Amino acid sequence: MDAVAHIQAGQPTSTPWRYRLDEMAWRDLVEGLKHDSLPFVGLWCDGTDIHALFMPHDMQPLAATLALESGRYPALSPARPVSSFYERMIFDLYGAEAMWGTDVRPLVDHDVWQNSMPLAPVPGAAGDNKGMVAVQPSDAMQAASGTAMGSGPATGGYETPLHVAMVCEGETIRHAETVSGYAHRGMAQRWHKCRVDEANRLSGRYDAGCSAAHQAAFCQAVEHACGQQVGHEVSQLRLVVLELERVTQHLFTLATLARQAGARLVASRCMWLRESLLAKAAPVIGSRLMMDHSVPGGVNLRDTASMGTLCEQIADLAEEVYPPLVTLWQSYPGLSARLAGLAVVESTLLERVGLDGPVARAGGGECDYRRAMRAYEGLWHFNGGRHNGTLEDRAAILLDEVGESLRIIKALGPRLGLSAGGRIELTYEDGEGTGLAEGPWGAVLYWVRLKNGRVDQVFMRNPAYSALMAFEAVLPGQNVADIGLIRTSLGVSAAALDG
Repeated sequence: MDAVAHIQAGQPTSTPWRYRLDEMAWRDLVEGLKHDSLPFVGLWCDGTDIHALFMPHDMQPLAATLALESGRYPALSPARPVSSFYERMIFDLYGAEAMWGTDVRPLVDHDVWQNSMPLAPVPGAAGDNKGMVAVQPSDAMQAASGTAMGSGPATGGYETPLHVAMVCEGETIRHAETVSGYAHRGMAQRWHKCRVDEANRLSGRYDAGCSAAHQAAFCQAVEHACGQQVGHEVSQLRLVVLELERVTQHLFTLATLARQAGARLVASRCMWLRESLLAKAAPVIGSRLMMDHSVPGGVNLRDTASMGTLCEQIADLAEEVYPPLVTLWQSYPGLSARLAGLAVVESTLLERVGLDGPVARAGGGECDYRRAMRAYEGLWHFNGGRHNGTLEDRAAILLDEVGESLRIIKALGPRLGLSAGGRIELTYEDGEGTGLAEGPWGAVLYWVRLKNGRVDQVFMRNPAYSALMAFEAVLPGQNVADIGLIRTSLGVSAAALDG
């Protein structure tokens, strides 16, 4: 019996795609997943049950639910390594213990909160450590020989607040692991019993640079839970914002990479194009920030009727500026040599950590969820062709995807402006739904449970945990001076990690 059949053999729930398993069936599922390629999305707790969400290749969600027994459940991490981060987060917030988990260190609770296990029915006592966060190394870190070093989070720079603990031999990293939690904002609690519009606003502030993707996925999840679907033009209006966000975020990342590599002229040209695009978009969309423009049931744009014209203006600017930018990036003295061969993310690592997005596409993966989204029919074409998984390949994929997104925006122009898009009035009945969007760094998925007209529970999956696992895996053998380049190229985000 494969994993899908195993889950579907469980007890049906009121949600058609979610099934309840008993403990022995859950254990059998974990064993089966060790030999099954069923794509894993995420693991979360609601205080009573543990839920594991999968996305079969037909893109229909499939979830397994297990009731906590004395605050414990069999761990999923022996079969899906990336789930160890979810298990650690669940324990920090709810005190639910993952039996046989591969990593039981704290993830976001470093003994400085007013209460431990704050979302448990009975929260724990306050932590004793009121000073600086203490690093709790793994057994592998303690066994490594060399000079202990650390990087972040309080270095005075603009890097994401994340501590990287290392054991080095000279300037070469021999072992590395990370400590997160500095950016924890308690999103699970803030979403709980929240108004739908306020929950949507919170989702847009989860991860800077990916706001449009988060809100589009959240809105889809709410609409799915309500049994409603927005019209085709609303979907395509959302696509314009999604693709514009992808362009501006990729250009920001490319500018950061170029600056860190010493190519300041290239960095300035990337930022000039980004700023020019935002200057054209802001009067029509409503702001320079790509947030609060997707709302449940529709869109919220300042001048919806001008979106088609905006697409044409963006296309005209792109035709003038983008080709010279590509030429500059490819021909700038020393830039290619600086990035070549750094931090290779191999296909076996991608498969192990479940990483998607441009990082995976730079390593030969074909994981772009836009191919499965109805709104992209006739617009999306696979943008790949890189297979070595180096930092240079990742930068090239980002540059290629800027061009692809600009092409999509140009194609959308003639389709828009025929109406104001419209908006459907949603009746917030009790129910569950999922929504998916392809963000700048990969798939963003939301599961939302509505109850009594409000948001009862939210689970959000983005590529952050997988990117962090890849980051830790590729650091050994790299030079300490390249940490910033590597972290930027993988899209490691502390906010998206910490929740």
